[in-house]
Amino acid sequence: MTVGTIADWLVAVGTLVLAAVAIFQETIRGWFYRPAFQVSTKTEPPDCVAVPFGPLPNGMMIDAFYLRLWIENTGNATAKNAEVYADELRRQRLDGTWEPVRSFPPMNLKWANIGVIYFPAIAPKMGKHCDLGHITDPARRQLLSEDVPRLGLTNQQTSLAFDLMVAPNHKGHIVGPGEYQLDIRVAAENALPVKRTVTISLRGTWYPDETTMLRDGVGVTVLP
Repeated sequence: MTVGTIADWLVAVGTLVLAAVAIFQETIRGWFYRPAFQVSTKTEPPDCVAVPFGPLPNGMMIDAFYLRLWIENTGNATAKNAEVYADELRRQRLDGTWEPVRSFPPMNLKWANIGVIYFPAIAPKMGKHCDLGHITDPARRQLLSEDVPRLGLTNQQTSLAFDLMVAPNHKGHIVGPGEYQLDIRVAAENALPVKRTVTISLRGTWYPDETTMLRDGVGVTVLP
């Protein structure tokens, strides 16, 4: 084989390699650059905060506390169209075991402040809050149609309404005092789902003060 023939073969191989890279560059890039999610929360600001509802049509404001998850992109590529899906809710029985809350409808949670199902882009090393749920002043929750007779709560006992994309008519997204576990999945158009379990402890007592409520009235954590 002559030098010229070898050179021709090298040029041909190089051309094929460049063509393959051009065609599959996004796939190849995805092997090395991809988003990754970390989920965390603390029962204190800025994750959990006092945010009043309103004004209502009558001009009234209703005190409420929002529980939120911090969704951070720890990868090296922008996460596109990120979403958080609430998969299964469980409540702890007195014997320590956990049973599914059958009335809870699996559904996406809302992104905080914008109330949409998909967050368009989360850059690397950046994060966004996702609304987990809210607790309203129990004496006024009927004004928000969040009173659930089947729970048998008084107007002094708190309930938790999960912030699903659509509130079901049967109000299965609203629960009373107790210990809960919620399985969630965080995913994006260019990222595989990450599954985490969120624990929620709702004591049932309402405290108007933010510090007291987020210390003695409710607690939320993400299991490792």
